[in-house]
Amino acid sequence: MQVIRFSSVLPLALATAAALGLTLTLPAVAQQGAPAAPTASALPTATPGGVTQVFVSGGNRSLFKIAVTPPAGDGAAAKTVVDTASRDFTLSSMFQVLDPASFTANLAKEGMSIDPSSWRNVGAEGVIKGNLSMRGPKLHVELRLYVVSRGADAVLKKEYDVAPGAIRGAVHQFDNEVVKWFTGTASSFGSRLVFSATTGRGQKGIFSIESDGQGLGRMQAVSNVALAPAVGPGGVHYAGGLPDGSYQLFRVGNPVAVLKHAGLVFGAAFGGNKMAVVISQGGQSDIWVGGADGSGLSKVTKGGLNTHPAFGPGGQLAYVSNQGGNPQVYVDGKRVSWRGTYNMAPVWCNDPEGVRILFMGRDGGTWDVFSVDPGGSAASMKRLTQDQGSNTYPACSPDGRMIAFFSTRGGLFVSNTQGLNQHKIASVTGESLRWEGN
Repeated sequence: MQVIRFSSVLPLALATAAALGLTLTLPAVAQQGAPAAPTASALPTATPGGVTQVFVSGGNRSLFKIAVTPPAGDGAAAKTVVDTASRDFTLSSMFQVLDPASFTANLAKEGMSIDPSSWRNVGAEGVIKGNLSMRGPKLHVELRLYVVSRGADAVLKKEYDVAPGAIRGAVHQFDNEVVKWFTGTASSFGSRLVFSATTGRGQKGIFSIESDGQGLGRMQAVSNVALAPAVGPGGVHYAGGLPDGSYQLFRVGNPVAVLKHAGLVFGAAFGGNKMAVVISQGGQSDIWVGGADGSGLSKVTKGGLNTHPAFGPGGQLAYVSNQGGNPQVYVDGKRVSWRGTYNMAPVWCNDPEGVRILFMGRDGGTWDVFSVDPGGSAASMKRLTQDQGSNTYPACSPDGRMIAFFSTRGGLFVSNTQGLNQHKIASVTGESLRWEGN
């Protein structure tokens, strides 16, 4: 079995500066002729504890208590169903998955129904049941959701025919439908995250992993220095370092650069029919915007270091710039991070409670995850992690309900958008984390 070692990495702004031969000190020195950096107020503190609330049509409620039972049929496949669904529901911050040891219902006697009183006695509010059977070469998967207060009949029924080894995908699809039944919007179970990570001295690769921490794999790249992945038309794009010292934009699976430009092309972001790309020329890096195929590029920043572009749901462009002295988050040329002296790696999060921008900010010798309203008021800045090591490169799920980030506590973590219900899903660390679909 191949073992991949992931070492800790510098934040991408520093890696970018080093790769491009630029100078970026900590904190960054203002560029000559740039206005002096305004005094930044202290970073906010994280909101402690609290009970996670889940929005259900009609109001707010505490975690929904759900029982996941093993489907009738193949025992190994049934265990995969239970493990996958239980993990999805736990990571979602919406459900409390009950211990199977507490179940008192006679599952065989119930069959594909439930005795509401038996489940009510153990505190269950919902029950997942299923049945597995082979139909030719395919595994037929039948899954049902019961709400105890609604009686013995299922409120949601779904069937899937999949290859026996693809059952996890069917379970993710069903779990997304369960969340949709309660909230009106499907979840993002089964989606993937992409990131870059150190694979050896002076080497980096692009990796992908499922949102529950399964299926880690390295993606094909043209060189052993592959950075800043972004999901765009046709797949995952990245900045590839070539033997001649140049950086060009590539797409996984395509050995030919999809964008070449004077200077060094160093990462991209996609939104709608647009692409934003970082290009270094003359000792500075700027953001250029054009068509998703790289056509019609025009420069939208000027002076200093400008990196980490990210498109918002309305087409707004967030990025990091040190044009005012220290690296801060900007949206369409307007500074939006006003607390702290070193903020970077913004991503948009279409939280059901309102669009936010997530980013990482330095606090002394550590990094933490913060969020801010796109309007940029200092009062809107919230801290999501604190006193839990360094936490870097946040990403937001496509449905806007979960965030992921790397932590020096030992790997990749997910939580809800308030930073609560944190779970380590994999022992990997890296940079430039992006959630596919967002």
